[in-house]
Amino acid sequence: MTHHSVVVSLLLVLFLVFVMPVWGWLEMRRLRRAKARIVLTRKYLTTMTAMWAIAAVCSVLAPPAILWKAPIGLAASMRLNVLPPAVIVGTILVLLIALMMPVIVASFKPGSIDSQLAPIRFILPDTIAQRWLFALLCITAGVCEEWIYRGFLLHLFVIELPNVNGWLLVIAAATMFGIAHTYQGRSGGILTGLLGLAFALLYLGSGNLLLPIIMHALLDLRLLLVLPGVRAAAA
Repeated sequence: MTHHSVVVSLLLVLFLVFVMPVWGWLEMRRLRRAKARIVLTRKYLTTMTAMWAIAAVCSVLAPPAILWKAPIGLAASMRLNVLPPAVIVGTILVLLIALMMPVIVASFKPGSIDSQLAPIRFILPDTIAQRWLFALLCITAGVCEEWIYRGFLLHLFVIELPNVNGWLLVIAAATMFGIAHTYQGRSGGILTGLLGLAFALLYLGSGNLLLPIIMHALLDLRLLLVLPGVRAAAA
């Protein structure tokens, strides 16, 4: 990276750590107070626009080819060539359980997970049009957030911090990912950070971002499968 790119990258990192959480908290606060459907629809659109804009900046600062190839320096420092395949398989199984369990529980006991979703109920879609937008938002989050927090950040850390242990770099990126989601509350931020670690394992273990992108998007999209029960209970 050139000196100019490093400066811009540092500013972007500071933006992700300090500005994104505050912006998310303020937006969530505004949504809690708002009742109009158009406010929620606008939120979906602005969030997707912001995600793609940040991802585009990351693509300018780092080669997009990293999307499909894990950072060699980080992989070497973590000795992923001897990482047991069981770790990757286990990670996938844990994520699949997290994906399917709420859907299965909601199928047998309608409304049983409403209390768990209560903190984010105000950002869930009401109309058919909002459902489609929410689905696009979930896919956007899967693609853009994986590129930003797993692809770009790890690439940047490997280049600028070559002597730091690879696992510490992964934890740092996952922590930033969790901080960006603290608008969901402390537990939401911690859970998101742990998911960031799981997605990083999939990324580095598989060698590209395709698998974590798919799992990330599916974990977000599952809300649409349990949404009817939540809205029925709210009504």
